[in-house]
Amino acid sequence: MENKELQNRLPASEDAPSISILPPSHSHFRFFAVFLICSALLIAVFAVSAVLVKGGVFGKQDFRFPFFKDDAGEASDGPSLQNGGSHASEPDRADPIPEGATPIITKDLSYTELGVGYLHNETPYSPNVAALLKKELFSFSSGDAPQVLILHTHTSESYLEEGTAYFNGAPGDLTYSREETQNVLAVGKELADTLNEKGITAIHCTVMHDAPTLSGSYERSAQTVRQYLEQYPTLTCVIDLHRDAVMTSGGEYVRTESSDPSTAQIMAVVGSDCNGTAHPNWEENLALALQLRETLNQKISNVCRPVSLRNASYNQELAPHFLLLEIGSGGNTVEEAKSAARLVGEALADMLYPR
Repeated sequence: MENKELQNRLPASEDAPSISILPPSHSHFRFFAVFLICSALLIAVFAVSAVLVKGGVFGKQDFRFPFFKDDAGEASDGPSLQNGGSHASEPDRADPIPEGATPIITKDLSYTELGVGYLHNETPYSPNVAALLKKELFSFSSGDAPQVLILHTHTSESYLEEGTAYFNGAPGDLTYSREETQNVLAVGKELADTLNEKGITAIHCTVMHDAPTLSGSYERSAQTVRQYLEQYPTLTCVIDLHRDAVMTSGGEYVRTESSDPSTAQIMAVVGSDCNGTAHPNWEENLALALQLRETLNQKISNVCRPVSLRNASYNQELAPHFLLLEIGSGGNTVEEAKSAARLVGEALADMLYPR
């Protein structure tokens, strides 16, 4: 189209703006030049962003989910920390963390903002949590006959000394010990003593089931459970007491803390029959674990973490009522774990041995 023809279509007015129309070839060149400039700007923006994410401003932040690994070798992503309910904090340190050392941070892993019915479910099942929270549980009877067996599949799981801010080497070098005053045996004794004080006769087994190695621990502890059940037919509840091991995706080792800084957090692990084990009563254990969490959090609002429902059975098919409790993490002290164990004993007495 010629300029004259286009001008004839414009309104005739002295106020009409002056319009300059370039020849077709010049117009194509202008649009192509604009395209090249925009492309160059986009490439520059992406390049700068990549540098920032890799090693600059954004590279210093970790928005991934926390990484949880239990001592039976299973690993999973926990709930997101972005919802504001759980937090991580570093203790005040006089000296910086040495290069290559693993820092220890404090986390609240209770996720109470998700409600009492929240369940960390790794199975294909969809249990009715609301109904299980209302389910009637068994009761302990009076008398001297043993009713609770406490044992430890991973007996040498231990805790850190007060004020430990970091460690060098592998976590296992520092968080496994045969010293009975520093490992889960001390915590199991505290639980047994509390139950006995409340009138519930408890037996504490101190066999080192993870000796000589962690491999085969569950097979050895299963044999122990069978022997005790045969010797004491009055046993109605078995508690396999562990301490957890929690690391963040950034490689930090976790100390759990409730709103009472002297008390470590607690988590119940409930096994199912998803691995093919005959375990028809696993929902009984789940009801007990869910109600225990609710009772504990009524005592200290965030002392109990969500119940973890797993595919493996963890020997829980061997007894009519079987709890696997993770008391504290490797970053906690033994005193913090013992405080939590006392709370568990008191809660079980309140729930199952009313007076």
